[in-house]
Amino acid sequence: MTEEAEKKESYWWQHKSWNEVVEHAKECDIAILPLGSIEQHGHHLPTGHDTLQLFPMLEKVAEETGAMLLPTPWYGAHPHHHWDFPGTIPLSNDTLDKLIKDVVKGASKAGFKKFILFFGHGQAFVTNYTVNDLGKEGYFVLSVMFQRMIRDVHDDIFETPFWHADEAETSIALAHFAEYVDMSKAVDMDATSLVDGDFVDGCTDYASSKPLRFDSGTVSAPEYKDLTNEDGELIGVVGKPSLATEEKGKEYTDYVVERTIKLVNHIKEKHPTGEDVETN
Repeated sequence: MTEEAEKKESYWWQHKSWNEVVEHAKECDIAILPLGSIEQHGHHLPTGHDTLQLFPMLEKVAEETGAMLLPTPWYGAHPHHHWDFPGTIPLSNDTLDKLIKDVVKGASKAGFKKFILFFGHGQAFVTNYTVNDLGKEGYFVLSVMFQRMIRDVHDDIFETPFWHADEAETSIALAHFAEYVDMSKAVDMDATSLVDGDFVDGCTDYASSKPLRFDSGTVSAPEYKDLTNEDGELIGVVGKPSLATEEKGKEYTDYVVERTIKLVNHIKEKHPTGEDVETN
């Protein structure tokens, strides 16, 4: 007979029994739902990039704060120009909206009262509506796109704005899952905008006065037509992955972790465990 293995410490919901989940909520009733996506990220990055990046960051946050980590849906919502590119598997806006609502309502039955939706893939055009609907039903839910919380330091780390399969995303991958990265296939590319950049801010533009956000309408050309090389081959990059380094990725994600910890601790202090937050 073999000795019984010692149970590994984990903050992931799926690693716990139901009664352990309930007991956890009595100590910390904040649950974080990581929202990922499956989409093309050029030839050099894995299609699961936007989901894989969440795990190492949020595990550090949970270790420091005690927040519960909800199981991650690997699929996400996508703006119109992402659709139809091979490798991308988009959820409809309604599907993601309903998925999030069901997860929050289910997790609340175990005693969790405060929720954070956490993502780096640009799907706030869905989550912002979802959290407001949940707020009307009495749930306390925040939608956090991590690029927005560190716009003030982005330019200190990177030479270029945050776009897609670019310097920033490739740096994150090199720092946390380099085994799935092939830099020999990295290609620098630009994208075509249907509305000039003078009128559209990116997710890392700091103190911008432009009238449109990057997800405000049909401002981008379809990726399956636009992101090709001179030979007409689909590539799928917006930006300069050639500038990426592991060191940049680590510095960037360290900032994300630090500021997410501050947010979680703020919620813990302002709304102690067990306290209902009145939202309606």
